[in-house]
Amino acid sequence: MKQPEAAARRLSAPDESAKMSISKEIDGAANYLAQTSSYPPMTPEVEKKLLRKIDWILVPMLLLTATLGAVDKVALSTAAIYGLEEDLHLVGQDYSWAGSILSIGSIVGMWPSSFLVQRLPSAKYLSSCSLGWSCMALLIPACKNWSGLMAIRFFMGCLEAIIVPSISLIVAGFYKKSEQPPRNAIVFAAFSSVINGFLSWLVGHVPDSAPLAIWQYLYLIVGSISALWSIIAIIFLPDSPMNAFFLTDQEKYYAVQRVAENRTGIINKEWKWNQALEAAIDPKTWILFFFNIAINIPNGGLTTFSGIIIDNLGFSAVNTSLLNMPTGIMSTLAAFVFSWLAARWTGRRCLVTMIACCLPIIGSALVYSLPRTNIGGQMVGIYLLYTYFGPYVVANKTGISMAQANTAGHTKKTVQYSILYIGYAVGNLIGPQTFRANQAPAYTGGFIAMLVCYCICVVLMAVYWILVVKLNGRLLGHVRCTEELPICRRCERLGLHCERGLQLLFQEDAVQRGISFGRKGTRSKQPDSAKDRTVLKYNDVFYGVPLNAYTGRWIFLNSTSSDFMESSSDSDELDTDGIEPDLLSVFVQFPDTMPLDKGLGHPLATYSHLESYLIDYFIHGIGPNCSLSPIENPYITLITPLALSHKTLRDALISAAGNQLRLLGDTRFSKEALIYKERALKGLQQEIELGSISDGAIATVLMLCFHDISDECAPSWVTHLQGGLDLLYRFPCTPTANYSLRRFFNMYFVAHAIMSRTATPQVCHANGMLSWADNDNLDEIDTIMGCSRRLMLLINEISELPVDTCTTPSSTASSEDESVDIHLSEAARIATALTNIQQFLPQHSSDRNDLARIAEAKRLAAMIYLFNRTDGTTYYTDVMTETKADKNTFINALINVMTHLPDRATLLWPLYILGHASLEDEDHRRFVLDRLERMQRTRNLGSVRRARMAVKYAFRVVDVRSTAMMRASKFGYISLA
Repeated sequence: MKQPEAAARRLSAPDESAKMSISKEIDGAANYLAQTSSYPPMTPEVEKKLLRKIDWILVPMLLLTATLGAVDKVALSTAAIYGLEEDLHLVGQDYSWAGSILSIGSIVGMWPSSFLVQRLPSAKYLSSCSLGWSCMALLIPACKNWSGLMAIRFFMGCLEAIIVPSISLIVAGFYKKSEQPPRNAIVFAAFSSVINGFLSWLVGHVPDSAPLAIWQYLYLIVGSISALWSIIAIIFLPDSPMNAFFLTDQEKYYAVQRVAENRTGIINKEWKWNQALEAAIDPKTWILFFFNIAINIPNGGLTTFSGIIIDNLGFSAVNTSLLNMPTGIMSTLAAFVFSWLAARWTGRRCLVTMIACCLPIIGSALVYSLPRTNIGGQMVGIYLLYTYFGPYVVANKTGISMAQANTAGHTKKTVQYSILYIGYAVGNLIGPQTFRANQAPAYTGGFIAMLVCYCICVVLMAVYWILVVKLNGRLLGHVRCTEELPICRRCERLGLHCERGLQLLFQEDAVQRGISFGRKGTRSKQPDSAKDRTVLKYNDVFYGVPLNAYTGRWIFLNSTSSDFMESSSDSDELDTDGIEPDLLSVFVQFPDTMPLDKGLGHPLATYSHLESYLIDYFIHGIGPNCSLSPIENPYITLITPLALSHKTLRDALISAAGNQLRLLGDTRFSKEALIYKERALKGLQQEIELGSISDGAIATVLMLCFHDISDECAPSWVTHLQGGLDLLYRFPCTPTANYSLRRFFNMYFVAHAIMSRTATPQVCHANGMLSWADNDNLDEIDTIMGCSRRLMLLINEISELPVDTCTTPSSTASSEDESVDIHLSEAARIATALTNIQQFLPQHSSDRNDLARIAEAKRLAAMIYLFNRTDGTTYYTDVMTETKADKNTFINALINVMTHLPDRATLLWPLYILGHASLEDEDHRRFVLDRLERMQRTRNLGSVRRARMAVKYAFRVVDVRSTAMMRASKFGYISLA
């Protein structure tokens, strides 16, 4: 017991900074967002203007830094044609080693650089290193022999090791994933050969009577320019949006908000060993590592010998400098073209890389096979060789592209950069050694090595492609078990204690192994104690459980079987069997030692560090995103204060916060989220059994519904929704109840019931449940739902319209004719109401044009929904007559309105309706899928994921023209509010 007590004392020790601020492990960007005052939502116009501003200032600064660093390196090739070898008495492979030593320095320098980049501002460190290698370039003219040249080139390589990781991290801090490839293509473009060629042509006119050799003047000019720019960069180059001198405070807030969807961190300086290990054992890392070696062997050879190769074709030194300039143009052009293809041809970056490798393969074959007397053919081959920069940029520096785009976590990024940079350095080290002095001037060994390396690159890219496709297939085709005693197949076979659970399991596999439904409708392993009890039997085919029959009851779908046992423990105690000792287990064992110092006066000071952290995250990270107005946000002003006094609601809120962090990639609180959810369920069950239904109990149901919608949007959220509606119906507002809370509860549950019914129209609710309070303003736009209550009532009436009325009703069936007439008038009435409806902004948001646009978007979506419901019926034409337009008119209008709105979750329903409007235009489909994808990247909500799947399925249905499949409601019970 001594160790837990000591741990408890350490955890309970007062720590002002830990209690009054966000934990230091949170990314700097998240901390910035949490402490920044509220600004209006970012519109597409504002985002486009901000992006253009960053492009015009940051990208040129990074381009100049990277280019000047490359100029210092490639100057050696030009210096060789101006007499460097003769002046320094280089013989045999001395010159080749002068090229390779730079890469050895890069390998040595990468280790301290990887450590320092975690603890120093990236831009300042990069600029300081730039000044250092500029000074090294200024010292090269003082060299008198091979040893001096090797020493300076070694230290230059050590300092230049930071270029790739630092610049890539800065780009990732300012741009979204989809924006990074073209920016990196620009920043790492091979302009250095153009600049070096121009400067070498310029110094080529220095007379022989000058006191210094021509190559010495070249290094003095290059080093001076680079040193001057380094000083400017130290002062002005920003590390992240938070300290960019060219952005206002509001622009900084928007810039951080833009890249928050990357979920890859911005400036978290904490070194995390688990991320480092993950990067080291990732097979993708090592495939790209060997790819880097293969692609950079030609790079190292060409960088060192390009001038000599052209000079050996019989050109003068000055003309060689001029002919060397197009190599940079070819490299830059290839990088732009193939980066553009990679950005436009989404999901095919590996294929683009493989295609790009074909051009340098052709160039290698030409140079090797053509006779040296064929000057034109040799030059074409040489220029084609330099298109290697296309696949190099697409596969590496486009974010470092594949590595960066598929990697989360600052530490993991940095370690992966280090490994890939070592591959880069090893390739550049080997490259010059393939050019043997005894093979001059043809250098056949060098060109054969190039040809082989490019072919290896194609093979490695194919392997990488197969691997990521397989991994993506696993993510889409498997489900995770949530039952009590899960076990994966490997642990079951080897008889091991299972840590991961039944994570990889197909439906057919589950049927064969006798595994039935879990708590959330997924497949899961039942505990041994449950095998003897009578359980429901299901067919092999999966169907959603119809919940209509349970209206008015409370079904704890998310409870474990132990919750229904008579011997279940008190709700204040947790069943910690099988849980490893962690932070939460210490909380459970020593609850009295955990509260923070009450003398701090902070409302969260009475709770444990874990609870205060997650409540604080809900307040700053979740709540602000749940309302369209910072002034009227019931999640902050009503739910949070109530949670501080109601334990069950507080447990549900903490669980929702931990689950949201898990969805965003922070898995530290995954176990705690499940335990606090179980606490909330047990506490709620007790309150319902005792009949003590308070506002806190209804709010707990709301937060459980909120949790399950965010998590997987499984049918269990519908059970919470039905329970919430039932509680509101059976326990109406009393004089002692909080009217504002009840009004919010009513809006939340009724709106979710109405909107989700559009995905499953056959669901019905008891009379009186889907109604508003008597004194509600039906025409005022609600800031939670983004439209008026009257519009939602009209949407519900659309859902009640039948869809099975024949287009040619029988003339003998008078009752059917009468029914058709009733629905004709009803559909026409709804169409007229939607056309004439007026939705007014709340007084506190009277200047919010974006809120008015959102309400208009939902009205247009309701019109499209009406057309969808009446399609194929006798009253479709009447609806079109009343609206004086067809469905395509409203589709175009809705897309036009939504184009000018930010990616908010409140637009999920209009996008869902658009996706089910039988779209055939590929641009319209792409618009819907792109917006849904951006929404999912922002918060990774389960409702958005499920809506995306439903829309993709709807598109497939349209393609095969199957109306029956469309009406099968394969993806019912989707939260669309």
